[in-house]
Amino acid sequence: MKLTSPLLIGLIIGTSLIGCGEKTEPATNAQAETKTEAKAQIANPASKYCASLGGISEIQRTAEGEHGMCTLPNGEQIEEWALFRRDHPQEKPSN
Repeated sequence: MKLTSPLLIGLIIGTSLIGCGEKTEPATNAQAETKTEAKAQIANPASKYCASLGGISEIQRTAEGEHGMCTLPNGEQIEEWALFRRDHPQEKPSN
């Protein structure tokens, strides 16, 4: 009986700890697509800046790749990052 009690207590503790583990389930295709879509929906700062000026952002596809173009309310068309850098100049670090 003395040997059975510690063994029984150990068995009870061990099985109760199994239920405390984190459950992980394999992701379904729908879950994976949702995560990908959520990442793809984050706007870049240049696009947000274009919109904040009242501009219309459009993606143009060229042989060099895709470029975000901003058409400002005055009709000016400028690449989004060029507009952002123009209006947000960075100081160059001094060595």
